[in-house]
Amino acid sequence: MTRSLNVFLYDQKVGKLSEDNVGYLEFQYANDAKWPISVRMPVRQRKYDRRYAEPFFDNLTPEGDALKLIADKFHISNTNIFSVLDKIGGECAGAISLYPDDIPPSDEDLLNITDDKLVKIIDELPQNPLLTGIEGAPRLSLAGAQSKFAVVKGADGRYYCSTHTKPTTHIIKIANKYYPELLNNELFCMKLAARVLSGEGAVPVELHETHGRKYLEIERYDRQEIKEPENGKWTEANHENMTFAYPVHIGRVHQEDFCQVLGCLERRKYQKDRGPGIRDIYGAIMQYSTQPANDAYRFIELVMFNYLIGNTDAHAKNFSILHKNHGENIVLAPAYDLISVEAYPESKVSHEIAMFINGKGKYDAVTKKCWLALYEQLGLNPARTLQEMKAKFGKVLDAAKSLRDELNADDLTKSEIYDKILTVIEKRYAAIIADRD
Repeated sequence: MTRSLNVFLYDQKVGKLSEDNVGYLEFQYANDAKWPISVRMPVRQRKYDRRYAEPFFDNLTPEGDALKLIADKFHISNTNIFSVLDKIGGECAGAISLYPDDIPPSDEDLLNITDDKLVKIIDELPQNPLLTGIEGAPRLSLAGAQSKFAVVKGADGRYYCSTHTKPTTHIIKIANKYYPELLNNELFCMKLAARVLSGEGAVPVELHETHGRKYLEIERYDRQEIKEPENGKWTEANHENMTFAYPVHIGRVHQEDFCQVLGCLERRKYQKDRGPGIRDIYGAIMQYSTQPANDAYRFIELVMFNYLIGNTDAHAKNFSILHKNHGENIVLAPAYDLISVEAYPESKVSHEIAMFINGKGKYDAVTKKCWLALYEQLGLNPARTLQEMKAKFGKVLDAAKSLRDELNADDLTKSEIYDKILTVIEKRYAAIIADRD
């Protein structure tokens, strides 16, 4: 029996996702659809078959243990994309929402996540991913394998559960028992990126603590301010005897990661699994960005930055494009999910890199000649591009040391992981940036 879900973009119905008797997905745009859901899927009358529908919608779902736990909770298969989105596809990455019928009406009140509730969510998150353990949980889907959930951060600084008309504004990540100081690791790498990368750099992150539980608060880059009401005021709501203001001028911005852009299923996000490489992403930026030269340069910067910090997990899903102004401007998203994987020993986690550099599978094997060869493969002037990268990151070591000292001056953000990351940066800096040959 065929099943279907209505697909909404910017709260407007743009089409229908269908699953046939065999389990294959198809997507059909509505007759009055205004905007494409993907640069790979322009608006047209003819259906898009599974070659197009499956990669796009597959990459909206969670991964790893989180996906398995959600599937078990709803008694569905974790390999059935349609069933997963049927259960949790209301608040996805970007501006996509999926519902069996119309968008349900939204209660004006938002459920406040008190400190006690936040502690309970954090403690139970490994068993109840994406807020599925709380009563009246929102239909929330976030890609990725790390334990996290999304919240509305009110103008009062408190956290709330989202509704469809009031989208989440921040992502919360919790500590990982297998990788000590992972939150501090990401905090350091993201703040360093914000200081040294061009343009928007990296999304804002802050480390917080409640009742002994640390968590990382990450501002969503796929949200933006929209026009305020004429009176210029915020909407007021009252719940559990608390009055708070929700910023009505927060709206969803559509986004796609590069697995979606390039038509790859999530399980092929790594190049060794026949997934996208640096040349593929660079080519897609040049093809789809409305500011290709600027975005291509930012991408090249980010590739070098990942090398410097030892981020071996920089796969295609960790780069995205934003459809700004309803797709009028397509730009590379700010950096996100930056981690120094190499700060942990190779006995604990693989140091094989997600996207090869001139065929090399580990950063330690990447030489100056490899960078020159990569830039030539991208159609750039190799010598000039390498010199530009050396100039760009000439002060990255000083910036990293300064950031370490700042973070260590605060008991909340103090961590031994910063020195381990600095050891990685120093090694890479000496090999490429400080090289005078």
